[in-house]
Amino acid sequence: MKNTSVSALSAAGMMLLSMSGATHSATGDDELWSELKGGGKVVLMRHAPVERGADRGNPLVRDPSCKGERNLSSQGELDAEEVGRRFREHGVPVKEVLHSPFCRTTETAKRAFGTATAAEYLSLLEILSTDEAAQQTERLNRTIGSYAGEGNLILVTHEPNINSVSFETVRHLDFVVLDPAGETEFDELGVIRFAGPE
Repeated sequence: MKNTSVSALSAAGMMLLSMSGATHSATGDDELWSELKGGGKVVLMRHAPVERGADRGNPLVRDPSCKGERNLSSQGELDAEEVGRRFREHGVPVKEVLHSPFCRTTETAKRAFGTATAAEYLSLLEILSTDEAAQQTERLNRTIGSYAGEGNLILVTHEPNINSVSFETVRHLDFVVLDPAGETEFDELGVIRFAGPE
């Protein structure tokens, strides 16, 4: 696996990938929660806040032991549990939860939703070569566009991955609500911000 940064992707190429699946419509939080309660949507969520500082792990390192990675902070752990509580409070049916194999996304998914499964195509784009990043983004577009479950599909991943397919800028635990439209196509209904409006 090459360690080429996703920034090496051409601006035109990333824009094409980003715009290939999504169309955008702005919707308020109440409407978005209502859409999620009806099921059949895909949630693309950024992981919870992580520990900061030079001795707090490397954000680009993937380490199954979690010792070399940058992991969730104590507040991040609490925030992940809170976002799960909000889903339950709003009566949102969850069909499946998938997450990047990194420790911070794994812990976010499990603290928020309990049961969750690792998916390689949600792994951090910044550790991939240009070709690998493009293939992974294509897989993400297809997963979103082709989803047809009755409940909602939750995808917990990283900021660059969300930026590759969405119009929205996301902070920790913000999530984009997407409405599948078949194959690699989907409508972007809006974003629910964990901490409220900026």
